Amino acid sequence: MSRHIDFSRWHVDIDAYLNPFLPGPPWRWLPRPVSHFLGYRGRKPPKALGNILIAFWSLVGVFCGVLVVAEVSMHVPSFRQNAPIIVASFGAVAVLEFCAIESPFAQPRNAILSQLFASVIGIGIGKLFTLNPNANIKPELGGSLACSITTAVMVLTNTVHPPAGATALLAVTEGSSIGWFLIPVMLLGCVLMQCVALLINNIQRRFPVYWWTPTPLSRPKIEDRETNGVEKGNDRASSTDEIGASVPAQVVIQKGKVLVPDNIWITAEEMEILERISERIQQ
Repeated sequence: MSRHIDFSRWHVDIDAYLNPFLPGPPWRWLPRPVSHFLGYRGRKPPKALGNILIAFWSLVGVFCGVLVVAEVSMHVPSFRQNAPIIVASFGAVAVLEFCAIESPFAQPRNAILSQLFASVIGIGIGKLFTLNPNANIKPELGGSLACSITTAVMVLTNTVHPPAGATALLAVTEGSSIGWFLIPVMLLGCVLMQCVALLINNIQRRFPVYWWTPTPLSRPKIEDRETNGVEKGNDRASSTDEIGASVPAQVVIQKGKVLVPDNIWITAEEMEILERISERIQQ
């Protein structure tokens, strides 16, 4: 008799173990001009923009982001030799960070941790291959292995970021001369790119959509749930916002108004559709 294997159970959610121990973001306590450029908008989602404005800010952002990383790489003596490698990897990063800013791939957690994993794995694989002369003459094999391992690690840690695959590949095929120094180099590039993204993307848009995860970090407290009239066994129990207060996990559409709680991730395009629906509601 054949046995059915439920592969959906083969799942590891690292956030289920990490999130309960992480504090909520403190952006609401900061001055509004500061929190604005850190992506915090309170309960007011950003307005949708046409693709002309998106193309304009993408052009400005990619230019500024790549230029900043390139200038630092070219003028810091310890970076200068490997600057072309660094800039090539961040060219792909810039497209995500300034064009697809609502994608999970572009959020800070993915952008920074993925490059860290890629640098460590890529340089590690490259060092191992140099120990064997026969393997050392096949950098394409080491590059493929580093890229594949990096991809698997990103999937398991919820940090998928496509440009990190290029970083792992370049670390083996082109980065042998820089060695472990590639790690701080890539981290510095990530920080510079994120700083430019926070400045440019928050002028008319919103970045990041979230810093760590789109779901609440803290678990709902029993007394909070009772206060809001939620029964213990109710499947529609409310979630907690970033300061631990219980808020209903639902979108409210009223005549000419859409109310979206912070614990629901919604894109500008989705918000535009909901606003159109609210305009059609009769009094």
